[in-house]
Amino acid sequence: AGVRGMGADARASGKWYPPGTIEQLFGTTEGNAFAGINRPTAGPRTESELPRGAAAFQLYSLATPNGWKVGILLEELGVPYDAHTIDIRSGEQFASGFVGANPNSKIPAAVDFEGPGGGPIALME
Repeated sequence: AGVRGMGADARASGKWYPPGTIEQLFGTTEGNAFAGINRPTAGPRTESELPRGAAAFQLYSLATPNGWKVGILLEELGVPYDAHTIDIRSGEQFASGFVGANPNSKIPAAVDFEGPGGGPIALME
């Protein structure tokens, strides 16, 4: 027989086997809240600019444990910044503006518009 994937047979046996194809892997995520978001490709999926406030430092995140860390650090350091929500449930992290700030499409991301030499620099994990 062929290589078993992560389907019902594998779960019933209590053993995990790697899927034979990427299609089998994505088939196991059906019904998952992020099933329609995660894809095996990189790059922007939609076109939109990131919002920008008056401060030089712009933070793009969501109220998650990882998302809070940078905001807490900026508050502790007294760095002026503007915070903007990126809704990862709706896929905003895949918009061209956010991908420009973080090609990995993960929050948090930030842009310091007064970076080295006075130009903008993206900061990400």
